[in-house]
Amino acid sequence: MTLLQSDPNVNERFLAQHFYNNLHSSPLALKHMSAYLEKFGYDAANRVHRQLSRFQQYNQLLYEKRDILQMAWLFASTPDKFFKNFNPQYPLENYACRTMECKIKEEIFRIQMGQRQFSDWGLLKHCTRKSLQQALQSQGYTQPQFGCYLLAYNCFKEIYAPQKPTSNRSLQPPTDTQFQEITNQYNHLVQQSVPDTLDTVHQENMRQWLLECIQALRNFRSTHIISLDAPKSEDEHSAPLSEITPNPVSESQWEKIIVQELTPQLMATLSELLTQLDRYTNNHLLLRYGFNLDNRSIAPFFFVDSTTISRRCNKTTQELLRQLTQWAQEELHITPDSENLKEINTVLKQCLNQYYQSFIFQSVFQEAWQQLDSECRHILYLRYFRRIDEAAIAHNLQLSELEVTNGLITSTQQLTAAVCQWILNRLTPPPDFLNPLADKIAIFVQTLIANYPEHEF
Repeated sequence: MTLLQSDPNVNERFLAQHFYNNLHSSPLALKHMSAYLEKFGYDAANRVHRQLSRFQQYNQLLYEKRDILQMAWLFASTPDKFFKNFNPQYPLENYACRTMECKIKEEIFRIQMGQRQFSDWGLLKHCTRKSLQQALQSQGYTQPQFGCYLLAYNCFKEIYAPQKPTSNRSLQPPTDTQFQEITNQYNHLVQQSVPDTLDTVHQENMRQWLLECIQALRNFRSTHIISLDAPKSEDEHSAPLSEITPNPVSESQWEKIIVQELTPQLMATLSELLTQLDRYTNNHLLLRYGFNLDNRSIAPFFFVDSTTISRRCNKTTQELLRQLTQWAQEELHITPDSENLKEINTVLKQCLNQYYQSFIFQSVFQEAWQQLDSECRHILYLRYFRRIDEAAIAHNLQLSELEVTNGLITSTQQLTAAVCQWILNRLTPPPDFLNPLADKIAIFVQTLIANYPEHEF
């Protein structure tokens, strides 16, 4: 008798838990959990693709959806490894959803951090079809040669890339036998193509084409150095770049690439270290990275000056940076040179933001959100998560714009009041201490709504 026959009322959640419990003893359970994870992989890949699509002007972020889906399928294919750090006390579905997205972002981050250290063939293995297209176009390749190179790349990925190397930084060129297999696959596809627009090739042609693809990628990904004395525009009389005030949107590529979710490994490293901090330091980091307050705003909470707060913060973050650098060296094989340390420090700050904002979300915001009536929650969700303007919300919900505006104001005030009361209970400052920070906390509330996954609401 099957499980469904014995209990026809079982649902997906029950079955997932059942197969997880038998993951290490049943090959069938392994297959079922792999299929279960594919669903979360599809959703997570879509979310990550939407996030990256905002930064497609950066060459390093040229990922098509199918490239990200391939990463998700790879993680889904090994459910025993995927659930290695899962705590059965928590919901299986929540872990699968968040961890799948974390793993995809970690893989993208790992590739970006190691990109410049790849061997030629490691670079070709890990590049995406879209980035290769852009690289070839930037070098002036046109049809039909453009199509030949892309087809050759597809054959390389199919024949050679799936093999597991010892290191992508020392990935060896394909052997003569492998080059011949790649060539044979290419010729086979050409002969099957309709209409017949490409010619068959020899092995040496294939080798040369792939080398030209690698060179195009190297050229495309290299940084172009421009003198600071050069004029900003083509007008030779315009101000030099050294006198132009930096645009905050034009930050370094690493501030755009940065991982937005803590990986399970990094979460474990940070959590262990943060739990060892005294309450004073932890509360300071909570205000600094959770609520994004500056040292001047934080100092009165602890009856010290901002210089003292700054000095203690620097000491704590330096210790956290040391721990994270060790993790990056062990897990991502990153050399801790000065450039990488700067990049890792940026990662650390983003991770602390995520860690403490998640703590606030779970400690107070989620409960306060549930206490709002359903219409107010829906209006807030549409305005700050979906980013729909108030006029459109009013039209969709058949309300007046004034009703929508009042709903937003009232609901935000309720959430802000709940968060403020939580801060007062935790830090015990004077009751009127948070009045000057009310606007900042209200903006923070809107940020929480905008940044958390849709299923949380």
